[in-house]
Amino acid sequence: KHALSLCERGVGRLMGQLKIKVCRRSAWFLLLCLLVVEGVEAQRARTFILGSPSTPWRSGGRGIDPKVRNGVSIDTTNSPDNSIEFDRRSGWISPLFFEERENVASRVLERGASITSPDVGRGFEAELRGTVNGSPTVAFTRKPTAFEPEVNARNVRVILDFGTAIGVQRVRFYPRNTVVPTATHPFQNDFLRAFELWINPERTSLASPDILVERNVENEEPIVDIAVPPQYVRILRLKSLANVPFEIDEIEVYGTGYLQRATYLTDIIDLGQRATIGLVRWVEEALGEAEFSSLSVRVRTGTDPTPLRYNQVERGTDAGGNPTRDLVDIGPDAYFALDPFDRGPISEDDVHWSTWRPVANGDLITAPSPRRYAQFQFEFEGELFRTRSLDQFEFDYLSPPLADRLVGEVFPRLTQAEEPATFRYAVRLERIVDAEGNLLPIYGFDRLEVDTNVATTDVREVKLNGEQIDFSIEFINEDGFGLSFPLITEDQALLELTFDLPIFRFGTTFSSRAFNRAAAGVPQAVVGGNAVDFGPGDDDALSDLAVSIPKPQIGKLIGEIRTNSRFLTPNGDGINDRLDVFFNVLQITEPAPVSFEIYDIAGHRVHTAFAADLGIGPVEFVWFGRSKNGLLLLPGTYFWVLRVQSDAFEEVHSGSIAIAY
Repeated sequence: KHALSLCERGVGRLMGQLKIKVCRRSAWFLLLCLLVVEGVEAQRARTFILGSPSTPWRSGGRGIDPKVRNGVSIDTTNSPDNSIEFDRRSGWISPLFFEERENVASRVLERGASITSPDVGRGFEAELRGTVNGSPTVAFTRKPTAFEPEVNARNVRVILDFGTAIGVQRVRFYPRNTVVPTATHPFQNDFLRAFELWINPERTSLASPDILVERNVENEEPIVDIAVPPQYVRILRLKSLANVPFEIDEIEVYGTGYLQRATYLTDIIDLGQRATIGLVRWVEEALGEAEFSSLSVRVRTGTDPTPLRYNQVERGTDAGGNPTRDLVDIGPDAYFALDPFDRGPISEDDVHWSTWRPVANGDLITAPSPRRYAQFQFEFEGELFRTRSLDQFEFDYLSPPLADRLVGEVFPRLTQAEEPATFRYAVRLERIVDAEGNLLPIYGFDRLEVDTNVATTDVREVKLNGEQIDFSIEFINEDGFGLSFPLITEDQALLELTFDLPIFRFGTTFSSRAFNRAAAGVPQAVVGGNAVDFGPGDDDALSDLAVSIPKPQIGKLIGEIRTNSRFLTPNGDGINDRLDVFFNVLQITEPAPVSFEIYDIAGHRVHTAFAADLGIGPVEFVWFGRSKNGLLLLPGTYFWVLRVQSDAFEEVHSGSIAIAY
C-alpha cells in the first residue's frame, strides 16, 4: 500500500506539471515506482523447493521435524524406516541401495524389525543382538553350563525379520574365534553340525510359506557361506537339526540392489500463515523398465504445527459414581513431563490435520487448502534393480490466499448423454474472521478455468451477486474454458455463469480453478458444495460439481451411430459417392483404440477405414469405397464393424453397406 501511494503521488506530480525538466524527473520517478509495484506483485507468490543445494533432501525442507509414532516415543527423522538413499546420486533420493559386500544383518535391530529365537524362551535377547552387531565376543549359545547341564540344541530356530523386503544374495554364519581371532573365546569347533536355512519375502503364512535355501546334515565347516539367488527377503530362518551343542557368533546377511519399498517424509512445512498451494511438481526418473516401479506422493495439511495428539488421562467419576477416563491433548512438552501413569496414547490429530491425500505431478493438492502447515510423503516401490529416483520437488504458494474457501456447484446434475445441454455454474467466495470478528485478508480472484472434457459451444450470462458483469472468454478447447472478469474479494460473493455442451461420460465432473492475474501461477481449487439455490430440483444435499447420465446409458462406450446411406455408388456423379460416418465415444477416461473395419461376406477383413486412439466425444470421417491401395472394392455387399477397446472390455457395433457401380 505504501508503494502504491508513493507511486500515485509521483504520477500526480508528473501529470500536473508540464516543464520538461520536472517531467524528466517525474518520468524517472514513475519508472522507479512501477518497478517497486511490480516487485510487490511478483513477491506475492513464493516457491518452496526441496532437493536444491540450499535445501537438500537430508534437510527435510528446513521446517518442523516430522512426527512419526514409534510405540510411546516419537521418531523425527525424514526416513522413519531408514530406507532412503541420499548419497548414491548427488541431489537425488531413491530407495536404499546395498552393495554386494555390505552386511545388512544389523537392520533387524531397527524399528519394526527383530531377531528372535522362539524355542529357547526369554533371557537370550542380548546374545541374539550380539549375532548381528559385529561383536566378536558375544554369541548366541546352546551349550551346557553349570547352571543348565542339559541343553537342547535340536530344532532351535534363529529368526531374522527385517520388517520389509530387502535384497539378499549371500548368508554367512560362524562361531567365535573363526573370522575374527579371539583367543579368549576358543570356540571355533562349536559350529552348527546340521542346519536348514529358510527365507521368505513376506511374513510366513499359509499363503506365503518359507522357501528352503539349503539343508546340510553333515556340516564340517565352522564358517558356513551360502550363496542365495538374488531376491527379496523379509524373513530369514536358521534352524539347527542336530542335538549337538553350538554357538553362533555372527549371522551375516549380504544385501544387493534397492529396497523394495521406501518412504520419505518432508518436514512439516510452515508457510507463515494460511496459504494457497499451487501446482505441485517434481522430477522423477525410472531406473530400469518403468513399468516395474512406481512413486506415489501424498500430502496432508494442518492448522497447527503438529499432526499428533499428546493425550493426558484425566480420571474422575460420573454422576452415578462410576469411574471415567478422558483424554486431553496437552502438547508434547507437557506430555513427556507427565508421570507415565497419566500418559494416554499418542494419536493422530484428525481435528487440526487432514488425512493423507494423493497428489499427481503437475496437479493441485486435494487436501484442504488454504492452511498454514503442509507435509508431503513419497513412497517408492520397485524391484532389485528397477526403481524410481526423485530429483527436485517444488510448489508455489500464495499467502494470504485467494480465498478461504471457494464453493462450486453445477445444475442440472442429471442429463441425457450425447444431447446438447445447458448448465448453470456458480462459485461462492468465503472468508473467515479473526478472534475480534475482523475479516482476514485475501487476494481474491479474477479468472476461472472450468474443466468440461469436451468443447463448450457457448459461455454467457456471467453474473456477480445477480448482476451482469463484463467478462472475457480467454479460451475454449476440448478440455474446458477460461474466462476473466473484475476482481472478486467480497465475503459470500456469488459468481454465476451459463454454458452449453453435451455429456459423454457418466459422472462428468466440472472441476474448476480460480486465479488472481497478479499471481497467475498459483490457482486455488473450487470445492464442490452448496453454492446457491438454483430453484426447483436443486437438492442442497446433492449439491456438487458432478453430472450424471440416466442409468440405461451407463456403461456404453459408443452412443449414437449415423451413416449417410446404406448404399455406395462411387462412380463420380456426386450421388452416394462416399460414406459419411458419425458416432460418439462415451465413458472412457483415457484414449482407447477405436476402429471402423470393412469385411466381405466371407468374413475376411478387406479394409480398415478408420483407426485411432480416441477420448470421449464425437467422431466423424469419410470412406470412398476404396481399399488401402486406392482401388475400388468390387461391387457387392459388405459389412462394417465399429470397435472400441477399453481397459475393461471391448464394445462392437456392426452394419451392412452395398457397393454398386
